[in-house]
Amino acid sequence: MNDAGLNRRQAARTGTGDAKTAAIRPLPRLQFIQVAFAGHNRTEDLGDTIHISASLEAAFAMLSQAGVSDARLVTGLAAGADLLAAAAWKKAGLGPVHAVFPFIDEELAPGAAGLMESGAWLDGRATEALGRNAHLAQTRWLIGAADILVVVWTGEHARGAGGTADAVRLALEHGLPVLWIKPGDPDVLRLIRPEHLDEDFGFLEFLEELRFGRTPLVRAASPAAVHEALADLGLRADPPPDGGEAGPGTAPPPRRHRRDGNWRTYALFRRILGGRAPPSERLPTPPDLAAEPGFLLLTQAQAAADEEASRLGAVHRSHQVILLAVAILAAIAGSASGIWPNTKLLMVCIEIFLALGAFFVWLDSERGRRHHRWGDARRLAEDLRLERVAWTLGVSTVPHGANLLSSSAQARHVRRRAGLPSGAFGPDRVATWGAWAIDELIAGQAAYHRAQSTINGRVSHRVHQLENGSFALLMVVLLAYVAATLGMAAFGEHTPHWLSTLVAVAGSIVPAIGAACLALEATLALGEQAERSRVLAVRLEAIVDDLGPKAGLEAHQSAAKAAIRLQRAQENHWAEGAVRRRLMRAG
Repeated sequence: MNDAGLNRRQAARTGTGDAKTAAIRPLPRLQFIQVAFAGHNRTEDLGDTIHISASLEAAFAMLSQAGVSDARLVTGLAAGADLLAAAAWKKAGLGPVHAVFPFIDEELAPGAAGLMESGAWLDGRATEALGRNAHLAQTRWLIGAADILVVVWTGEHARGAGGTADAVRLALEHGLPVLWIKPGDPDVLRLIRPEHLDEDFGFLEFLEELRFGRTPLVRAASPAAVHEALADLGLRADPPPDGGEAGPGTAPPPRRHRRDGNWRTYALFRRILGGRAPPSERLPTPPDLAAEPGFLLLTQAQAAADEEASRLGAVHRSHQVILLAVAILAAIAGSASGIWPNTKLLMVCIEIFLALGAFFVWLDSERGRRHHRWGDARRLAEDLRLERVAWTLGVSTVPHGANLLSSSAQARHVRRRAGLPSGAFGPDRVATWGAWAIDELIAGQAAYHRAQSTINGRVSHRVHQLENGSFALLMVVLLAYVAATLGMAAFGEHTPHWLSTLVAVAGSIVPAIGAACLALEATLALGEQAERSRVLAVRLEAIVDDLGPKAGLEAHQSAAKAAIRLQRAQENHWAEGAVRRRLMRAG
């Protein structure tokens, strides 16, 4: 078939033949994405390379029509379909090509060097020494970084581990859509939507379903269908709130909130009651890791998000402490006139001033939804911290059976922009990068949570002591009043006025202290946080103990995945408590 015939068939199956319709109804632009590619390299599987090349060009043209204008192709760049895909990608002009090779000493296929902008080389020999498949490890890197998989695949089960079928299986398990080109029938592009798989998804059964082309699991691909699949993963390019153009791969600028001088109150309160956290030594970032542009981008975004979350948390917690202190002061002012009757007007004015101040602090927090903003900012900072470590080890933070919405879409977008690490993952790099990643993700977090458990436990204990002490004082005063009243009545005397006044004052102040302590515990959950931090620290330390001194990349990856799962659960539990972190006016 001549080139004109191929072009007509390509236009027919991608919808490019009707240029006027495309111009009238363009699809919305999508965020920067990463596209993984996998395909056969055997001639008997690949079929006619001219038809496959045309289909690949059609597939990438469809991505462009679907709203993808800026992307990165991640591929193994092996001989066969990989090279055809990289050439078609370059022709489409969608972005750079990053190659991931399974072996450090692997020779590039002819023409591969001119198609790639960057590459990573895995230590496949070390992987095979552990009885694992180097090509499957390579496939995990490709899928872990991707938002969609483009595949040239016969639809058959793999002949061995790490084949094209494994790429499809991993993509479906991670919730990625698959744009499928089938050799022998390359004129029809198909789209596989993983959310239409059963919960008890089995790959062999899935292969049988493909033979029947079951919809909506498998459907004819179109720009609109591809756009919908990517948009459902949270990849819409929503404009920034101020209408400006957001910088590529950066976290949004921190919201400016007033530094009203009170944001240090909680830190002072916590230090007085809980003391200081013991210092902990942290491993420095390896120089070659710090020099990676992607790592620098993730580090800057994580630092900005962490600063924003810390500031919001400090302001919110400080205001809660201030409001509860105001409630106690108001109770003192309200009862002080019983001791000094001439100060009645002054004390009422003080109460009005305190009440108005508390109301405006509470109203400002409610209108600004600070407790939600704090929760969102802390979630983003933690997601970026996990993404930064996962990026270093080539690990996906997306759990199996879930789509990308299980992780912060904003954090995932920063990681997409960061791309993948470059260079050879030899023993020295694995040792230094792995040690830093484990220290950052596990050992450092275990030490942090142990310190938090200790400090929060002390604060919670001393708050309870204050609550119990104030209650005991009230009981002493009340019992003293009863004893004095009965004793004085036996002698025909009246109870002293000062004792009656003391009872009234204690009856006003002590319940206010008790209510403030209860509100503080309910809002900040100090005791609960202390126990959860203690349990998390123990579990993280157990992961480090199981790692071993000469662990390879796969062992570091497994440890990182386990730690990410634990910290995701902690993070989700913390985020779910955002509602109860609303400021309490304490009456």
